[in-house]
Amino acid sequence: MRGLRTGSKALYLILIAGFFAILGSTMSKSPTLPLYAQSIGLGKGEIGLVAAASTVTGIFINFASGLLSDVYGRKRLLKMSGFVFLSAPLLYFLAGDALSLALVRVYYGVATAIFVPVSFALVSDLYPDRKGTFMGFLSSSTLVGRALAPVLAGSIIYFLGFSVVFVLCSLTGLVVFALTFRFPETGGELKRFEFTFSGELLLIGLLDAAVYMAYQGIETFLPLFYYLQDKAWLSGLILTVEIAIMAVVKPYAGYLSDRIGRTKPIVVGMTMVGLAMFAFALSDSLPLVVLGAVVFSVGASISEASTKPLATEVSKLRGTALGFLESIKDIGQALGPVLIGFLGLRSGFTFIGIFGILSLGVFLLAHSRRKT
Repeated sequence: MRGLRTGSKALYLILIAGFFAILGSTMSKSPTLPLYAQSIGLGKGEIGLVAAASTVTGIFINFASGLLSDVYGRKRLLKMSGFVFLSAPLLYFLAGDALSLALVRVYYGVATAIFVPVSFALVSDLYPDRKGTFMGFLSSSTLVGRALAPVLAGSIIYFLGFSVVFVLCSLTGLVVFALTFRFPETGGELKRFEFTFSGELLLIGLLDAAVYMAYQGIETFLPLFYYLQDKAWLSGLILTVEIAIMAVVKPYAGYLSDRIGRTKPIVVGMTMVGLAMFAFALSDSLPLVVLGAVVFSVGASISEASTKPLATEVSKLRGTALGFLESIKDIGQALGPVLIGFLGLRSGFTFIGIFGILSLGVFLLAHSRRKT
């Protein structure tokens, strides 16, 4: 990892901002959102709709923010996201019903939907020869924030109440907002709004969609496996280990991708994701579930560490490409729990595994035709 040691100050600023951005946004959501919604009298159906608000926002805003960053520059868009990270948590104090809380979540969702694709595009701009490695580090910094947030938020709610959580989330947003003023300016190479649809970019997006169908499916339904029922601590531990593995593997997977190319790691990673889904579908014991979680974590990390850099190589408009990729990913993330809930655990995980393998096959077929 010599590249990190010799990296510029800008990289460290982006990594720190990524950590605080996702730490604060996740603290506001997990476990804060359902508990706060319940405290103001919302029912389970209303809570579900409110929780979905920010995800739906992301589907539409990711692509738009990436495109706007290609037109107006990365720094301007990241400043906007920093301001939303700062201001959105304070609006919780004004939310007293389902509609107002949903609007807060929509507004908060704008921050993440801007920050994620545009920050990755910024890394790609600054480090074209090492973008796989450094995108991996950025992914890891956000994963660490995501892993710490539920424990931190839950503890603060228990001891100090919701208000302290909202203020702390706003302070993390203040850190992000301040750091964005130190970011270098890149992007802005697009002089007018334009986007040429790319079939190859869609195929890359389907790979990420399959990964996040699986990820959200595991996160949602893992506690419902019969040998994990009434053992919330154990399912929580497995999910934490899953995130920890991803945080460790992604930079190394990105480094490998920079060295040997994008396609081989994608093949290995997506094959592992498919096998992990079949393990979940066939699992009849705790060891098989743990094995599935570990295999999935490694495979997802290897694949995603190559899909993001590859997207920036397929399209010269890096922000637009990454925004499009994030939108497709969010659709997959939203569909995963729905599919498993409708089909059942065995059939649902099997379907996602098959979808991932088929997506890989179509991607490889298109890739081989393009080379010839």
